[in-house]
Amino acid sequence: MILCVNPNPAIDKTVVVPGFRLGAIHRPAHVLALPGGKGCNVARALVALGEPAVVTGWVGGHAGRFIEEGLAAEGIAAAFVHTGVEARTCLSIVDSESGRVTEIYERGEPVTAAQTAELLAQYRGLLGRVAGVTLSGTLPPGCPPDLYRALIELARDRGLPAYLDSSGEALRQGLLGRPALVKPNAAEFAELAGARLDDPAEIVGAARAIAARYETTVVVSRGAAGVLATDGCAAWEVRAPRVEAGSAVGSGDCLLAGLVYGLGRGLPLAEALRYGVAAGSANTLQAGAGRFARADFERLLGETTATALGD
Repeated sequence: MILCVNPNPAIDKTVVVPGFRLGAIHRPAHVLALPGGKGCNVARALVALGEPAVVTGWVGGHAGRFIEEGLAAEGIAAAFVHTGVEARTCLSIVDSESGRVTEIYERGEPVTAAQTAELLAQYRGLLGRVAGVTLSGTLPPGCPPDLYRALIELARDRGLPAYLDSSGEALRQGLLGRPALVKPNAAEFAELAGARLDDPAEIVGAARAIAARYETTVVVSRGAAGVLATDGCAAWEVRAPRVEAGSAVGSGDCLLAGLVYGLGRGLPLAEALRYGVAAGSANTLQAGAGRFARADFERLLGETTATALGD
């Protein structure tokens, strides 16, 4: 079982609107509401791959009950800390004609020091039941910026790998905890590196330096271009297979789930990267984050290759 830390869960609502235009009235062709936030998406993808998952974080109100009940209906365990305020709602508008996605994400309500202490206690108790930890997404207002670092260090003390997917200060602080792997997207990685990086060789060079400095593996997701990854020594490129993509919302979370699934089964990093890219690509074929058909994953896995990169 994998523990998926989702400090800022949400109701993720996806509406498919052909020919979406600002300032116009639209009637969606399809509407889907799911328990969301990046950690929930990772858990959903892990379960699709056959790996049990449990999600923790903060929830509250009617939205919080929707999230918990929805996860239970999907066979995903939940161990949330409850607050007295409503969990957030995030909206993704998918234009099925152009392929463009417009995303409106609420920040979430503040958490208190007491609620943070309660989450830490909950987390410590869960570590004895799991084989690894994923930590995903933004931190809500009021949350200590070094929360991910603390959680990663607690996992390391138990001999458990921790996999981090965040951005900004939460990512920088989290790296200090020495996670087993970090998975920023290209924009998040450029911010971390402090430079605009367009050329794959530049990205790999900067990733090698960060991997060596923090004793971690760096996987940079690049959307339809696939991923670049390094453990500080060897480096790989995995190109995404060609698909008729509907929506890429949640594909990065599925990428992380595929990586964790592969690494948890003792696969070499290059092979685990193939699992991640195949899962992320399969996610684009269905509406809703973290959702894909196992048959699509298996088919795309056969079309995905990892190429070793030289110095």
